[in-house]
Amino acid sequence: MIVAVDAANLLHDGRGMGRYVREVLRRLRTQVEIRLVTEQRDTESRRGYAHALGYYEAPLVSAGSTGADVLWYPWNLTQFRPRKPYAVTIYDVAPFHFPHASPWVRWREQRRLRRAATHARAVIAISEFARGEIVERLGADASRVSLAPPGAAAATFTPGAPERLPEYLVEHPYLLYVGAVEARKNVATLLAAQDRIYRETGIPLVCAGGSVPERDGVISMGYVDEALLVSLYRGATALAIPSLYEGFGLPALEAMACGTPVVAARRAALPEVCGGAALYVDDPGEIPAWSEALRRISADGALAADLRQRGPARAAAFTWERTAEATLQALRAVAAG
Repeated sequence: MIVAVDAANLLHDGRGMGRYVREVLRRLRTQVEIRLVTEQRDTESRRGYAHALGYYEAPLVSAGSTGADVLWYPWNLTQFRPRKPYAVTIYDVAPFHFPHASPWVRWREQRRLRRAATHARAVIAISEFARGEIVERLGADASRVSLAPPGAAAATFTPGAPERLPEYLVEHPYLLYVGAVEARKNVATLLAAQDRIYRETGIPLVCAGGSVPERDGVISMGYVDEALLVSLYRGATALAIPSLYEGFGLPALEAMACGTPVVAARRAALPEVCGGAALYVDDPGEIPAWSEALRRISADGALAADLRQRGPARAAAFTWERTAEATLQALRAVAAG
């Protein structure tokens, strides 16, 4: 089977979505022929695509001549007009819960999501929560929506010593946030809670991924590579994930795989991902609730030790091999008509 893949964001997406697509493609390439749909075909781009696929060079094709049996859109939307039966992976329906301030942009984002979901022969969701959202909000036929949750690379995200921490974090407790800085991530509440307890605990909050203004008790690292990310997880007192809306919550899974305690909002897909291996904040929009949770995870050694033990066992239920296999099943079903 030949699978054409929309490669629009493959080289530059450093988010969890980009990691998802690259991890799946690296496993699919041993089972099907992959062709990347892109207008970037220069030598440097070819090297970049080969690296993204694990040094496997896939043919680069135009949207109008893929020669494929099925087309996979892995970025939520159909970036170009499909000329083949297609499957689309939709990670969440955030534009409906946190709509853009511009009415035009809001209408466009919501319309494109609905169109992608309702016209696809198969829709791939990353959690049961996201699957329900896709059916309810986008009007997709539930029988066409399958499940392919992310994983945590077993050879990478493991408990161990933090080998690449900056010197100022070595042998110093810190809390960790990993992710973008946007309304649904609820970072402002986390930062306000950190301000309340920092003078009491002396434990800083390290933010990786998005950039936040630095101040006493808050360290902003911006984007970090995978090796540093693993060390940040391993060395952290806990990962805080305060999101009000997540289709999955990959940092929570990666942190659990590294044996890092997780403090999570009891919202959206996070309870589905973390199960009984996290400390939950039932009122994630409330600053005092987060202050108390951060204070507790920093002071209660028995609780932290219990979560460090539970995390890897919980994370082991999610693997990229299963993600790839579920994706392949959906693509085969589309190709078979």
